Order: sequence, then structure tokens, then C-alpha cells
Amino acid sequence: MAEDARAAEEAGYSGIWTFEGAHDPFLPLLLAAEHTERVELGTSIAVAFARNPLLIATVGWDLQAYSRGRFILGLGSQIRAHITRRYSMPWSRPADRMRDMVLAVRAIWETWEHGGRLDHHGEFYQHTLMPPLFRPAAAEVDGFGPPPIYLAGVGPHMTRVAGEVADGFMSHPFCTPEFLRTVTLPMLAEGAAVTGKRLDEKAIHHSVMIATGNTAEDVAAARRAIRKQLAFYGSTQAYWPILELHDRGELGPRLKELSKQGEWDRMTELIDDEFLDAVAVTVDDPADAAAQLHRRYDGLVGRLGFSTPYQVDSTLLEVLMREFLR
Repeated sequence: MAEDARAAEEAGYSGIWTFEGAHDPFLPLLLAAEHTERVELGTSIAVAFARNPLLIATVGWDLQAYSRGRFILGLGSQIRAHITRRYSMPWSRPADRMRDMVLAVRAIWETWEHGGRLDHHGEFYQHTLMPPLFRPAAAEVDGFGPPPIYLAGVGPHMTRVAGEVADGFMSHPFCTPEFLRTVTLPMLAEGAAVTGKRLDEKAIHHSVMIATGNTAEDVAAARRAIRKQLAFYGSTQAYWPILELHDRGELGPRLKELSKQGEWDRMTELIDDEFLDAVAVTVDDPADAAAQLHRRYDGLVGRLGFSTPYQVDSTLLEVLMREFLR
């Protein structure tokens, strides 16, 4: 992680994201913070409901202090099966629970930064005890304060909550520009209107799937890997609104049934080229791909990342990034 973080900063990236898959998302960022100076560091995502607000507040505060104000706390809900069966944690009304969690984390940070009594009485979380022994020093975050909180979402309820209480939003790689334009942005604006916030485009992040390689065979293999990933995403009911928007509403239930049977190859075959190209950008020429990214996402998001669900030559992505910035 130290080597990759240094290389990313030297290459010109403005941010590094980790995600919660087979490994913890927070631990690598401590190394990244130690071995970089400028690049932002965030989780995209850490599973919120696998934790409680105090644990999240503590690790978020510590990474913000250690990175000297470069940390972004990115949270996502995951889905019910994972929360209840993988994490053995409670699940109910995830959008409302997420709102309460964000407000609880902020209440804890407020107590640590400015003093006073901790007195959060939410529907899901209650935090009312904070003895001096367990308060970090406010001076640890002097000059930059606690980290911003970004929320991930696809459905309208979670997206509205993100607009209402979060500092930024992370869309899912399965989302298409059309979904961002017609569903995500209006829902974010609705949420922001609840609290009178101004929706800041710069704080909307999207990781777009990129198919690239050193040879035509490599690019074809990358497209197959993305197709497989899209089939996996499409089997999850939470993402079916994206399929429905693109006139593929019948595909979600078929993918779900095949996933129960372990028919991953058959699932992959159901993802057609037109939908793959609506989600992903294939790099035949870096300059053309960079222009495609601008056409697709200008006016929709302020932060763009590259998602590659396969082993990729990082220099190819650096070339694409430089063309995009140019």
C-alpha cells in the first residue's frame, strides 16, 4: 500500500480510495497517509452497519488527524443479507438508520472538537456518555476539523438521505450517466432541500468501469471481466432500477435466480454489449476514451475514478488520467 500510494500521488491522482471486501478498508489508509503528502484518502466504502457510530467516529478522527486533514469517511449500507448473515448485525429501514448514524458520528465529533456534553438521542443510536479519559484532544484536528462524510447510494431513499446529511455522494460503478442524470441528481437535490443545503457537484464521485489493456486480447479479456461484474451486480435487487431504466427490467430476476444456482457463466452471457457500453468505457485510444469520459460525466459529477475488476497495468490508467486532465 505504501508503494502504491506513493506511485499514485506521483502520477497525479488527487485521491486514493480503499473498499471493504476481503480486507479492512481503514488499515491500508494509515500506511497511505504515512507515505504521501498531498493526495486525499478515503473509504469507498466502509460498511456502516457493520459498526456503531462511536467506532466509526474514532477511526475517522484518527485517520483525519494522522493524515493532517486528508481523510474522507465514505460509508455505505451494504444489503440486508450481508448485514444480518455475514456481520450478524441488525437491519431495519436502512436510509433512516444511516441518517441517524451520520448524525450520531457528527455529535461525537462535535463533543470531541468543541467540548460539552454528548447527548445524541436518535431512533437507532443513543450516545450519552463521554468521560474525559476517552476524549481525544481537539488540537489533533486543529486547522481542518473532523473528516467529511460521503455516503454511497443507488435507491431514492438512501440518495435523498445523502443529499440531506452527507458532505458528498459516491455513486455505484453499475450506475450509468443516464441514471445519474435522471434519478441520482434529482434525489440528491430533494434531500439537500430538506436541510437547505447547496448541492455541490464537486462532492459527487463516480467510479466508472474502464476496459483497457496492452493488446486487443487484453481489452477483450477486460470487457469479459466487466461483463461478469455487471452480471453479479445485476443479480442484486437494489440495483434493478438501473436495469429498468435501460429497458432490462426482466434481467434482474433472471440473474438472481441463476446466481442461486451458481451459474456465473450463464449470468455473464446475459449482459449484452449495448448495456456494457452504457456502463463502461473501453479504451482503444486514450485520447478518445478521455473525451468520452468528459462527454458522459461533465455536469454530472465533480470527482471521477477508474474501476477495473481485473488485474490492470497501472501505467495504462495513468496515461488515460493524463489525457483526461489535459
